[in-house]
Amino acid sequence: MTDYLHHVPGRLRVRARSLRCDATARASTLRKLQAKEGIRSVKLNPKAGSVTVFYDVEATDAQQILDFMQSECLRASKAQAAAVRPAALRAAPRPARAGNPLAAEIGRMALGVLVNKGVTFSLASLLGARI
Repeated sequence: MTDYLHHVPGRLRVRARSLRCDATARASTLRKLQAKEGIRSVKLNPKAGSVTVFYDVEATDAQQILDFMQSECLRASKAQAAAVRPAALRAAPRPARAGNPLAAEIGRMALGVLVNKGVTFSLASLLGARI
């Protein structure tokens, strides 16, 4: 999956899950992207899974880059899915957190008291500084 994030002519920022999760797919995609005609440079943010592409507006456009990224990320996700063993797909579900409604209400009340005291103190400080 590829998400368009930001675009100005000559610069495009895209986020893709495969850029964050799969180092092999990331290297392959970036290498192919840099080899495309009209691409000036590519800057990767692996933690965010985003890539900023600087390109020549006369040679290519953002839609062509997005289409390429979409096809590459789809290819990478299919390859990654094929490599996963069936047993890994059947991971045990996480147990649901049983919430205590009384504890939640007490937490909300405590937060309300703290916010009220903070506002009162701030207001008193402002009025004291003003006088």
